[in-house]
Amino acid sequence: MKRNSLISVLVLTSLLLVPFPASAKETWNSIRTKNFKLVGNASQGDMRKVAVRLEQFRQTLSVIFPRTRIEASVPTTVVVFKSDDALRPFKPKYKGKTQDLVAAYFTTSADVNYIALSTATEGLNPYEVIFHEYMHFVTGNNLHRAPLWLNEGLAEFYSTFESSDNGQKATLGDPIARHIYYLRERPLLPLKTLLTVNERSPYYNESGKIGVFYAESWALMHYLMLGNGGKRRDQLTHFISQLNSGISLEENFRQSFQADYKTIEDELRGYVTKMLFPVMTLTFRTPFDFSRETESAQLSEAETEYYAGDLLLHIGRLDDAEAHLQKSISLNDHFAPSQISMGILRLRQGKLADARQLFDTAIKVDPQNYLSYYYYALMLNADGQYEEAVKLLKQAAQLNGDSSRVFAEMGYIYLRLKRDDEAITALNRATQLDPFNDSIYRNRSYIYLQLARGLLAASNALIYIRHVGWQDDHSAYMALAAHFGYRQARQTTDADHMLEEAASKLDASAWPYPVIRYLRHELSGEELLALATDNDKLTEAHAYIGLDLSLSGNRERAAEHLRWVRENGNRNFVEYPLALAELSRIEAQTQ
Repeated sequence: MKRNSLISVLVLTSLLLVPFPASAKETWNSIRTKNFKLVGNASQGDMRKVAVRLEQFRQTLSVIFPRTRIEASVPTTVVVFKSDDALRPFKPKYKGKTQDLVAAYFTTSADVNYIALSTATEGLNPYEVIFHEYMHFVTGNNLHRAPLWLNEGLAEFYSTFESSDNGQKATLGDPIARHIYYLRERPLLPLKTLLTVNERSPYYNESGKIGVFYAESWALMHYLMLGNGGKRRDQLTHFISQLNSGISLEENFRQSFQADYKTIEDELRGYVTKMLFPVMTLTFRTPFDFSRETESAQLSEAETEYYAGDLLLHIGRLDDAEAHLQKSISLNDHFAPSQISMGILRLRQGKLADARQLFDTAIKVDPQNYLSYYYYALMLNADGQYEEAVKLLKQAAQLNGDSSRVFAEMGYIYLRLKRDDEAITALNRATQLDPFNDSIYRNRSYIYLQLARGLLAASNALIYIRHVGWQDDHSAYMALAAHFGYRQARQTTDADHMLEEAASKLDASAWPYPVIRYLRHELSGEELLALATDNDKLTEAHAYIGLDLSLSGNRERAAEHLRWVRENGNRNFVEYPLALAELSRIEAQTQ
């Protein structure tokens, strides 16, 4: 499903819904299960039904994918509304207008995952949205940047989950009417086109093309899972297992399915033409019984206002969130979650003094909540109070040792304090907790390059490129980091190969491609500097020329360029500390 940084939403119908006023002042209840917390103004009976459906879906996934990481690193809160009218004030907005056609949504963040839905939807199926988005969440936990067709195909396939016989039977793969329509009315995309669609492709962004992409992604997944008696299901599993192996998508496809694109495309076309889509039925020996694992309670008005405000905060409706959070604090100024959420809101508004006071209050009210320390540390870091920020992050880590971002932030601050070994230790811990956080590999590569630990710099840079591909904004710089890392390790063949690959994969019209050309001896240093049209590019050009000359043994000329960076360069660029570190090594050798 198409996503932005805040929220993922699937529109289920073109039915027009008439808005009515809704308020969070009604009595809200809460139900806690093993894996979810549900709150809302729906009846407890309806909320229990939602809880059971979600637990059944999650449990079914764990049975189908026993080695899959289903657990969430942050809590998941489900907000259940009694009607679409009650949900409407909490729907996302687009260009200032409420998205009335949204029946449910799933939004993720580093603090909490939120699911919002209504139990009375006049024939709509909010579970299709929830299961679709939950499958995205599971896929993201286990596959790093899965191909878009695979990500959406899996999500659409599992969105049809239904349970029966008191949870003892589950079905998957029911035909989806809107996809059948597109498959009947539109020709299939060439398989090579489908498999290479990304977030920037017209087939994922243009209204006249996106329907075909979703329909064919679903159809291909359905065929690979269930077509011809499921003969290609194990091959699909192998294909998925090799996605992060480093081999190309096309080669992985050929090896896994023992066929080329045309063969599978012909098989898919025949499958779609027949319009006979089997379903997968799973029968469990004993039904899933979650009734004994639930706890229920009535929320206070302060808690109700908090959940209303925090949900709105996480979908970007800051003004509406502020009203609810202020109300919550006025009702109970010793309820720390409201203080923290209001502090985050003030941070987004740029009201740093107010945010600082709120986090300080939250720590006093509830010293066991790690989020207060974490966000307070962010503010101190931004203010240059690095030592105090580290102290708070250490306290946050003691309270929650599983938060990757706490250790990542600690590593970045250690780097600013020039405590490199501690920075690496913290970033290593962050990577252990969140191996899919690409920014950590990128930053570790730069740290190792500064320390002249070239092989480690190169390996982290290559992991980054393998994860994100060559079209990412940072990939060219990671290619440079890998090249110089190999040269630091005196592995010139690998360094040259890195340049050759970068030259074939990068956009030759974009900066910093001229640096690649310089390193391949297609440009002189003077010509490279002439192409650096502003101080930022000059910072990079002088730094990389200096590093190149230094590693080539021309330390005197290298020092000239590196001193230029020290005196004139942009101090916020990673090339600045790289230049200073290399200059320090040169000066130490000449003394």
